[in-house]
Amino acid sequence: MTSGTTPRKRRRGGGGPTIAEVAELAGVSTMTVSNVLNNRPVVHADTRDAVLKAVKALNYTPNSAARALASAATLRIGLVHSDAESALLSAILVGSLKAASRLGAQLIINSYDLADPVGGVEAFLKTGLDGLLLPPPLCEMVSAAGIPERHDTAMIALAPGGDLRNMDCVRIDDEQAAYEVTRILLEKGHRRIGFVTLPGALVAVSRLRGYLRALGEQSVIPDMSLVWEARPTFDAGLDLAQRVLIDDRRVTAVIAGNDDMAAAFVNVALRNNLSVPGDVSIIGFDDTPIAVKIWPALTTVRQPLALIAERATERLVSILREEGGKSAAVEASYVDFTVIERNSVGVPPKDG
Repeated sequence: MTSGTTPRKRRRGGGGPTIAEVAELAGVSTMTVSNVLNNRPVVHADTRDAVLKAVKALNYTPNSAARALASAATLRIGLVHSDAESALLSAILVGSLKAASRLGAQLIINSYDLADPVGGVEAFLKTGLDGLLLPPPLCEMVSAAGIPERHDTAMIALAPGGDLRNMDCVRIDDEQAAYEVTRILLEKGHRRIGFVTLPGALVAVSRLRGYLRALGEQSVIPDMSLVWEARPTFDAGLDLAQRVLIDDRRVTAVIAGNDDMAAAFVNVALRNNLSVPGDVSIIGFDDTPIAVKIWPALTTVRQPLALIAERATERLVSILREEGGKSAAVEASYVDFTVIERNSVGVPPKDG
């Protein structure tokens, strides 16, 4: 699923049709058009035919000058990260390195200072990058700061919590994911469901919408005192779990902001002789390695970060080689998520 609403200035000369116009006519993404034009065996036959018909109808000729210029030297694609994002970073690295290697691009990795993340990105951009991959929540900060408008470097956001007005992105539907895990708990009989949001991130808004939509469909009146905000770290999860599970427990289930936080909830519950899921059910998010390293193993949302990074890198290379360095319109591409049901969820206790 893709969407494109915000116009971007085009870099092609001559006024001819663009790859974005071909994609619009064919009803596909520009990445798909690029795959067809480069004869890559990843496109369904019917889709390939639709693209070729659009190419013919528009009399589209690929911008050979831009392609030759882009391919004359290896593209330098930057990836920024925080040292605190080890699980997230490893998954993103797998996907971005896979695509960069296949497409002949060089991946340059740089960390940023948590005290000045946007300044770190601007400094990295001055090193002569052709394109930049931005993980969450940094991509949302960069978008809000207007950096895409101030720099010519093509940028793509990885897994933001919502579509961005000035930057292409590859993501899952966080609202629907939160809706589905909330429904799982509701169907098992839970009604007092705690929900953890992440501070300063679009994903907090998207997931909260899904949570509230699921409650509303089951005529459960939301209790906003059961919605908490915490940083997505194990330590923050420990502090929050102590408060809401031990000091003042009013919930029978918790949907955490990520797997690290969920693991912290499990830890606190078990250390205080609470059964998981007998006394409290716990759901994580991301399906990182910790989800199966703890006991009981976590029910969680599998967000395919490696696939997201691979698709984003492919899109970025396509922009640089096929579209002269900037996409004609902002495009949000979605990949599927999966709810992985394990042993941390059960029916609520009889007195719950």
